Amino acid sequence: MDEFTDLRRRVMRRCVYALNTLALRDDRLPRDGAFDAAAANALAAIVAYSSRGAEYRPNSDQVRSPLALVPIVARKKVRTKAVSKAHVETLRAGIEQAQAVRHGRADEEWDLLRSQHVDSLIALDKHPALDVLDALDGKNFDDAITLLYWQEAEKHFPADPWDRLQVPEPDYCDECGRRTLISDEFDAWGINLGEGACIACGRKRTYGDTVFDHLRWKFGDLNGAE
Repeated sequence: MDEFTDLRRRVMRRCVYALNTLALRDDRLPRDGAFDAAAANALAAIVAYSSRGAEYRPNSDQVRSPLALVPIVARKKVRTKAVSKAHVETLRAGIEQAQAVRHGRADEEWDLLRSQHVDSLIALDKHPALDVLDALDGKNFDDAITLLYWQEAEKHFPADPWDRLQVPEPDYCDECGRRTLISDEFDAWGINLGEGACIACGRKRTYGDTVFDHLRWKFGDLNGAE
């Protein structure tokens, strides 16, 4: 698994977890499918945070099932103090009930998910692998995914406000379209982004790109001029 795929999956897991969990909290969706998706992505994110790659089946690129991830998350070294064993156990029961409904095995009305199951899902947000519900509350998918990629880009910039002023803001990558093209310096003219790379897809920005952008800034659309 390359670092760019790893980053994109990390962003998607947090996004899918958050949007489904918030919808469940507000009772905006049928609980079974949304719960299963949120739990699967949250558990994969937590396991990957503690041991990158451990969320996959051995010698495979297939992510382990949520029920297979639960015992891994139950270990003390993977959980945080805020996410208790009781939370994880309630989550496991919720996954089993959600899958029974989704796959037509539910035969009693009390097989449906309850508020305690949703609460156990919300509790997972206290783990640093997630920590996303407050930031994405009220956002749609496009706004949520944009914010999460922005957060990933922010990790590459200095924390000191003065030092941050000395580097350009992330720009849109012309390869993948995400605003995750970063550089630690401006171009030779002090105007545009200098040489750098997209942290989401790996696209390299060369000196030739900076020259082209400067000419386009100075003379307009070069392709149109032709």
